[in-house]
Amino acid sequence: MFKKILVPALNASLDPKALKLAVDAARLFDGHVDCLFTHPDAIEISRYLTPMGPETAVYSGQLAETIIDADKQCAARARQLFDGFCARERHDRDEPVAATFCEASGNACEQAIQQGFYHDLLVLGRPSREDLTLTGAIDVIASCGRPVMLAPNGPLPATISTVVIAWKESAQAARAVAAALPLLAKASKIDIIGVAESADGADRVLRSAEKLAEYLRGHGLAPQAGHLAATDRPVGDVLLEAATGKLHGSLLVMGGYQHSRAREFVFGGVTRRVLHSAPIPILLAH
Repeated sequence: MFKKILVPALNASLDPKALKLAVDAARLFDGHVDCLFTHPDAIEISRYLTPMGPETAVYSGQLAETIIDADKQCAARARQLFDGFCARERHDRDEPVAATFCEASGNACEQAIQQGFYHDLLVLGRPSREDLTLTGAIDVIASCGRPVMLAPNGPLPATISTVVIAWKESAQAARAVAAALPLLAKASKIDIIGVAESADGADRVLRSAEKLAEYLRGHGLAPQAGHLAATDRPVGDVLLEAATGKLHGSLLVMGGYQHSRAREFVFGGVTRRVLHSAPIPILLAH
């Protein structure tokens, strides 16, 4: 069960959709939400300051003060958003979800990973195309050791009721399904879809999806298995069209990513397409 859920404020910003999604998930399990804001410490501030001689020491000090002032403003906005959300939650719910605003110092990505070790689920705002390479969201997904849910860029679903599993025979997809079991147990409908990239692979993909369905039935669930053909279209487009348009999913569970030898986070084309464009929440595990 997801009893402890962490919402880290990466990029010095608390994403309101991530907070709402975390609270909705916590409500399913009588859980608790921790919002984490990380202030830059001296080491982090020094990363913005290149080595300077005596003639530029004054400018260096001014830049450090600017960073500290900006951090205070970001922290105040995050706390205001958190307090306002909690106030509405208490007003609208007879039994509001318990939530705590936590503060730390250091690197925001490193703190999210470290604190993630002591939580069941992390919820992040959806990175933009630029954020996928310029911020720590991907490092958090890869290194926290916990499932991560990404909030959509668009409206949040009213409830997490229909779960779509994008299945392929890979360790990453298997871990994602295992991590999603608590949510699958709460879902009213579970659809498993595999995507065949060639005509001669359709039977194998369908058999694989049916094997996963059989596994989940052993957990007392009632999934439906199927497959799609993507012989002349991008797999990511076919997957998203089915998950959102045909199956009306409110959560997409998927894997499909890996580390290179240099430990640079590398996305396959399908995963990258889905992360950029999926209008529903995504649950990943690494």
